[in-house]
Amino acid sequence: MISRQENTILKAFTGLEGGVVASGSTCGVITGGSLGLALMHEKTLQQEGIPAEASLLSLVGEYVEWFRHNFGTTYCRDRTDVDFYTTTGQLRYFLPGDRVSRCLWHIGKAVHHLYTYQEKDLLPIDVDQSKTPIHCAKTVLKGVREKTRIGDPLLERLSFVFDGGVGLKGGICGALVGAVMAINLLFGMNIRDMRYLQTIKAFIIGHLNLLLDNPIGMPEPFAIGKNIVNEFKDKAEGTECREIIGRDFKDWDDFQIYMASSDKCKELINLAVNIASDAIERSR
Repeated sequence: MISRQENTILKAFTGLEGGVVASGSTCGVITGGSLGLALMHEKTLQQEGIPAEASLLSLVGEYVEWFRHNFGTTYCRDRTDVDFYTTTGQLRYFLPGDRVSRCLWHIGKAVHHLYTYQEKDLLPIDVDQSKTPIHCAKTVLKGVREKTRIGDPLLERLSFVFDGGVGLKGGICGALVGAVMAINLLFGMNIRDMRYLQTIKAFIIGHLNLLLDNPIGMPEPFAIGKNIVNEFKDKAEGTECREIIGRDFKDWDDFQIYMASSDKCKELINLAVNIASDAIERSR
């Protein structure tokens, strides 16, 4: 749907499957599709700036609602009814195959739906531009880059789609998404450069490491990502935006007003920067 391959961004998305490192939160089909929409409209975003970003965030919210309407929920844990951090959960997901097949079907339906978004114009929205916008994942990615020199300008620029729990819909916290993507810029899977058997091996090791106290093949993105999710969840008392702050957002301006005054979100952004940066420095 776009004229080029963005392999670095694809690498950064290694940890978003299964509801962010298989933790059961917002489905990877949603997070992946949301960034896909941003890539699709990147030229307009560069030309029109903040008003176009506000328009795209609204479009991402539409996509999230389409997914919820068609598949009943946006959360992996509710769609699969398994816990990937247990042996029985992983076995039930893959065997006899009904649940993994359903996920593949949902991926196909979502990609088909996203294809229709190429026909939609990204009409700029009139928003308050008097202050520099605050974005959760973007701020985390920037902070990690400044601390570790690991970063990607395009991913940073487009990651505002995760604001307010992806398209302002209250799902996975953007700060946590930023932390997971940051470590995968270094440790993630170069999927287009890997042979099929290499991909399968990495997939198996990653899912085994979700179960092990002493992970194998380190540094490994799922083992590192699991620790990041658990540490963030312990300190934030949740992983979803709505769960953490106890409210929803109406639109771009409502979100920006809240972010400008929220000490809790500032603390969580700093937490995400620090745990991702520490994980990178320990594992290099």
